[in-house]
Amino acid sequence: MSRGDIDPALGLELTPERTLAARGGPVSVVVPAHDEEQTVAEVVTAAYAGLRVLGVEGEVIVSASGCTDDTAHVAARAGARVVESPLGKGNAVIAGVEAATGKIICLVDGDLLYYGDPPLVALLVAPLLHGTADATIADLYWRPVYPQLWLHGFFAPLAGRLFPELLPKAGSTPWSGQRAAPRELWPSALPDGFTADLALLLHWNDTGARLRPVIADDWVNPQRPKPDLMAREFAVLVRHAIERGRAAEDQLPALERWFAAAHELMARYRPEHDDPQRFEIGLLEESMRHLNAGLGLS
Repeated sequence: MSRGDIDPALGLELTPERTLAARGGPVSVVVPAHDEEQTVAEVVTAAYAGLRVLGVEGEVIVSASGCTDDTAHVAARAGARVVESPLGKGNAVIAGVEAATGKIICLVDGDLLYYGDPPLVALLVAPLLHGTADATIADLYWRPVYPQLWLHGFFAPLAGRLFPELLPKAGSTPWSGQRAAPRELWPSALPDGFTADLALLLHWNDTGARLRPVIADDWVNPQRPKPDLMAREFAVLVRHAIERGRAAEDQLPALERWFAAAHELMARYRPEHDDPQRFEIGLLEESMRHLNAGLGLS
């Protein structure tokens, strides 16, 4: 069988102009926060430090989401403008974005403490100011094993099959809530809960935004189990794929069976017995085999 020739020099004659324009401020840092009185002041202070490093005008907005503690008052004392929103991550993001006045909007969770240099806001926003990205997401690679199980057992196999172009753009922590984009890339509606982070990724993928992961480290936030979140993310991802013609409606039962099998594979991990990296590699391979077999691809 003959194959068409591929010119090895294709693309070497680059245009003299940049393909992305540099952007200017001001920058709005939006901090979704639900009962984060212990950490929100430090997050606000770090956000202002990031704006100073960038040398841009800006503001910090804390979106207090159904708070029952002193988050709003602590944030205001730290210098943030506070808006109230209904309970839910997506609700908090939408309220904060609507209140923002900046041309660039940066999202930082109210419980994430970042100790790297430069500050996280500067890492996320600089590529937009320099014209090297349309949007950014923090690649928080130093992470406990559970999210890595999510990545290797669930997201990478499924998104790799349905939205393969998304994997290199989202980095190793596509669930990250730390990200930045110009105002026009932020949607006017999101799911009200934690699937908002995935919905944002899919929205930016639909718009063709040049999304870039930004390596970040030296950070901590509390681990709060969300046992039903992965099932809701599965529903969002598959429904979006069906709507975009990446999957067929009649494939849904097979995908649901794969999801159940992948969940069981992740549940096998035993920290006292398994080496995390070896387990993750084996998990990815086995999850992909289950997915391919379920879809009749192997």
